[in-house]
Amino acid sequence: MSSSAKQIPRVAPKAYEYVKEVLDFGFHNAHSVGITAKLEAGFARHFGQKYGIGHCNGTATLQTALMAAGVGVGDEVIVPTFTVFSTPAAVLQCNAVPVIVDVDPETWTIDIEAIRSHISPNTKAIIPVSICGLTPDYDPIMELAEENDLIVIEDNAQCYSGYYKGRIAGSIGHMASFSFQSSKTLTCGDGGILICTDDKLALAARKASTIGFIDISVKPGDNVVSEQLRCQPDYQRHDSIGWNQRLPEVAAAVALAELERIDELAEMRTYSANAFKRVIDECNWIQSQKNPEGHVNAYWNYAAMITRDDIDWSEFLSTFIKLGGDGFYGSYQPVHLEPVFANLNKAVDENPKRYPHFADRLPRYEKGSCPVWESIQPRIIMLKTNYFDTDEADKQAEILAKTISRF
Repeated sequence: MSSSAKQIPRVAPKAYEYVKEVLDFGFHNAHSVGITAKLEAGFARHFGQKYGIGHCNGTATLQTALMAAGVGVGDEVIVPTFTVFSTPAAVLQCNAVPVIVDVDPETWTIDIEAIRSHISPNTKAIIPVSICGLTPDYDPIMELAEENDLIVIEDNAQCYSGYYKGRIAGSIGHMASFSFQSSKTLTCGDGGILICTDDKLALAARKASTIGFIDISVKPGDNVVSEQLRCQPDYQRHDSIGWNQRLPEVAAAVALAELERIDELAEMRTYSANAFKRVIDECNWIQSQKNPEGHVNAYWNYAAMITRDDIDWSEFLSTFIKLGGDGFYGSYQPVHLEPVFANLNKAVDENPKRYPHFADRLPRYEKGSCPVWESIQPRIIMLKTNYFDTDEADKQAEILAKTISRF
């Protein structure tokens, strides 16, 4: 390791201490050691919001956010085509309609004009996605939301410590969702958290994630009803629909330790990204995801596009691996072209009575509806940035340079 190199452990040392606190306290129905409360309060504070609500995963956070916003049968929610299936899946979980729109040709984040042209009287919310760590253009999105009385839910699963015009990602929309899944910058294996500042939205989201308990609150860590209430035989517990989507406290203990070193984790991702950027900047046939002025990319990965038609994507990957590279990913399919949507269209067509909430409401999820991303997606390479050793990041960048030179 060079004298200027940096290496950090994969798991924060504090995680072992916090997990031991939870295990030593034991598991109880209505009591805890308070780790979840610390995580919820600390996370919300770090990302500029008032409330944090821990969840079992980062898809559940989107679902409860939509439920808190009142999204349901017949409502439409606008989402980008460049995203993980979890984003529109949360809409489907609410029996609402995902309206999947195209992306900007340079940033690959949700296109403002595409949003504008798809707003209808049935539109209830927008879920902009900070894809690969880059925030979308939020100012016009929030303006459109205000003009049309829409809720904006930030999907920041891939964006920890990204910024938009001086504001940290997570502090801009009405609610913001983060994932703790194992590939994410902050992870506890799986889990997620929803943050917001509005009292009513926060309470509705808490109830949606805790079986609709009547007497739940938004106080940090308050995700069960007290024994004094629950032990009464005449106590009516539930006044709204909700699911059991709480984050286990053992997982919260790990997430809390990772939150305490979030800046260091983000710096390591940025270091890796910059190592790749220096190489790609020297190549005239690989185009990086554009970072507009005022945007600070959190670099969940380093995304770029091969522009030469004579280079086969798979051959480029195999050459990189043969030279010692750690591999890279292609982009997920444009989400509207995932087979689940064609299957859903077919099912509704064949049996509309079974899907009255989708019949005559569901868009045709088919090729040609998002032409920008459909043309770009096959050429995308997503280079890993989750290196915990700067020497290893530099090594991977050097291998990328050798790979480029072969073509």
